[in-house]
Amino acid sequence: MTASDEGQSGSLAGTRIIEISETVSGAYCGRLLAGLGADVVLAEPLRGSVLRRLGAHPGARPHRETGAAHLHLQRGKRSLTLNLETRRGQRHLRELLDTTHVLITDLPPNRWEPWGMAPARLLANHPSLVVTTITPFGSHGPRVEQPSTELTEYAAGGYLRITGNPDREPVKAWGEQAQLQAGVHAALATAAALRAQRRDSDSSTGSGQYVDVSVTDAVSFLLGGTLQSAYFFGREPSRNGTRLVGFGPGHTYPSTIRPCRDGFVHAHVNSRFPETMAVFFDEPGLADADLLATMMGHADEIDVLMSPKLEREDRAEIVREAQALRIPFTEVLRPSEVLADSDGHHAAREFFVDQAHPIAGRARYPGPPIRMGASHWREGRAPLLNEHGDLLSVAASTALPSGSADGAVRARWRRAGVA
Repeated sequence: MTASDEGQSGSLAGTRIIEISETVSGAYCGRLLAGLGADVVLAEPLRGSVLRRLGAHPGARPHRETGAAHLHLQRGKRSLTLNLETRRGQRHLRELLDTTHVLITDLPPNRWEPWGMAPARLLANHPSLVVTTITPFGSHGPRVEQPSTELTEYAAGGYLRITGNPDREPVKAWGEQAQLQAGVHAALATAAALRAQRRDSDSSTGSGQYVDVSVTDAVSFLLGGTLQSAYFFGREPSRNGTRLVGFGPGHTYPSTIRPCRDGFVHAHVNSRFPETMAVFFDEPGLADADLLATMMGHADEIDVLMSPKLEREDRAEIVREAQALRIPFTEVLRPSEVLADSDGHHAAREFFVDQAHPIAGRARYPGPPIRMGASHWREGRAPLLNEHGDLLSVAASTALPSGSADGAVRARWRRAGVA
């Protein structure tokens, strides 16, 4: 189920989260939790989060409200500006945390202490708070202070070494895949910590905890069998282009990307009945006993035998014929083709969401990545900078309100450069 208005609740309805993020990892974590119904409040610097300016802009006109990263990753959240470089800003953050269940931040550890955000201190002052940090190398260890980017995290996690052609340098996957994966890990761990928080809500000692997420750990966790291969057999998997990595000559083949008349298809053998490839391609050589016994060892030969049919047919035709024989070929779609949704699959699942934004205008966005039978996925547009300052800028002792804050309080915060 999907909820397009704030009146519909999700499984995390009633949960208040403060997000202080500068990277995709923290923003994606918050986006997932907001979709699950949490009230996620962005505590942004006075100029706004750097994510507001990242990515394409509608009409190619840069604006702090229209960066693609912001429009996607900050949907369903609220925005409050705080100057955390000032003592008053730090004090008012502490006041907000008095009525908050979770703090999410991807700020580097060297800024936690100066800004009063060290997890141990936060938990001492707010025993029931869940503090989730997402950093390149975690909160401790010899690499903690090293500068890092998505590329270095992808490399340090071990994934970069196995992507690309074997005779060329490694190739990073498009976008911020390492940080997105860390965001997923952080959202899962935060949801679990919230479950423990509610379970132990009667505890007199508090039920908060620290969730420490490392981007490089998240990347390394994905490697799974690749790490085990190196550990058990001392065998380093090497880059293998678009083919599977780490398998010997006896493994089935193909599982690769191959060109066809109008683009590319992912070609994959039916592992139970590999001889069906000979029928599909009308090529007796693909049924040769020696080839079937060592298909990966004959990968180059198999590619050559597949090429004539692939070169004369379009993707859709190839995939339709292969699927009829239970051979799992798939079209490699362009992003524009995913949006066009020619077969109506995304429309049937109501995946894409058309939504208006006061600055960016109306646009189409990815919708719910998960479906839950009894809970709503909550949608919403990305907030304007400090759009909810009048709702959230209140002094201590009061919960984040649903009405306007006291005018004198707002004026005092603004004079102090806090909000």
